[in-house]
Amino acid sequence: MKKLPFLILLSCFTGLLSAQSSSFLLYSFKGNVSVVEKNVESKAKVGKMLNNAGSVKVANGSAVTLICNEAAMFTITKPGTYPLNKFGDSCKISNSSVSANYVKYVWAQMTQSTGSPGSNRKAYMNTVGAVSRGDINNVWIDPRLDTVNYSGGEDFPLSWKSYADAKEFEFFLYSSDNISEPFYKATVSKLKIPVGDFEKKMKPGNTYYWTAAVKGEENDDLKVFNYVNNSTYSQIVEVIRNQGAAFEAPAEQAYRIAFMLEDAHYLAEAYQYYLKAATVDPANVLYRSTLMSFKKDYEIK
Repeated sequence: MKKLPFLILLSCFTGLLSAQSSSFLLYSFKGNVSVVEKNVESKAKVGKMLNNAGSVKVANGSAVTLICNEAAMFTITKPGTYPLNKFGDSCKISNSSVSANYVKYVWAQMTQSTGSPGSNRKAYMNTVGAVSRGDINNVWIDPRLDTVNYSGGEDFPLSWKSYADAKEFEFFLYSSDNISEPFYKATVSKLKIPVGDFEKKMKPGNTYYWTAAVKGEENDDLKVFNYVNNSTYSQIVEVIRNQGAAFEAPAEQAYRIAFMLEDAHYLAEAYQYYLKAATVDPANVLYRSTLMSFKKDYEIK
């Protein structure tokens, strides 16, 4: 029986220690929001790290969204001064609508001291590429392009690498009804082809397959290209948009939508949202660096 008080005391101490060790990342804000650390008040800044000894001050009509311990996200909308040590419950992982992977990703990118921010996005994404088929040949297609969902209207390159010193390559496009014979073929001198070159050959709502090879050679490694109709894509974007925190500034929302669209293989569309995030908040290193990394990954010039 003597063990019971000790266990209760240990449990309380562990809970207290957990609350005292909480760290916070300022994810997004609007209006007049400031932070107070060691009695020094300063303006809020996206990406700023805080511990639970600090406070946030929210003016009337303002809002701030914080990430706690790289896992939980919560928003403060009512005016007032809020000591962060009062938000222990908000730091608990819950069934939030915001993607847990995305929250962990933002935390990691905004707090890392080395490396290029935004360059390791795939490590935090759920999607896994298809298994490559066929023999090894002179052309290699990045697994990022194993499946591409495309809603039309935005040009985007399909690219590949070559192990041969070739000057010309052939691009093949197949319908889902016949993957033995391409219904469209083009010869290109670059290691990529814009979707705009063959978009009119396809019909929205259908699935196609594509590959590339050194001219005169074959490549059995087919990749999936889904030409999604606009209504389906609009529904997907709306679902993603509504998965955000109670408050997100335009730049943060655009960046999150871009990340989730890339995770869902909507690459051309993700590019437009990454571009929007970097344009709306050009001073944000993460947004600018991610845009450059995305362009490099997908051969966008």
